[in-house]
Amino acid sequence: MVAKHLILIEEDEMTRVFDYDPLIMRIDQIARATHYATQERVVTLIASACAAYAEIESLQIYLRKQPVLAGAGTLGVRLVLNGDDLAELRKAGA
Repeated sequence: MVAKHLILIEEDEMTRVFDYDPLIMRIDQIARATHYATQERVVTLIASACAAYAEIESLQIYLRKQPVLAGAGTLGVRLVLNGDDLAELRKAGA
């Protein structure tokens, strides 16, 4: 979740909202960087990328892959971080 003052705006101006483009580009770089053995590592890197922005106050990351077996099924992980969790991640040097 992005800080509400960057969502509830009085004027329709890009300068009043959070610029997602740099974050989207970073997530794309993470996804393309290498083959990851675990979804958890990808989620960790995405969470760290999000933590770099103070405007992000909480987040939910869902990652899934399909097919899992014999062309069917879905497997995924979900991470939910609140403000305290993000502060801890930032303090750890994310």
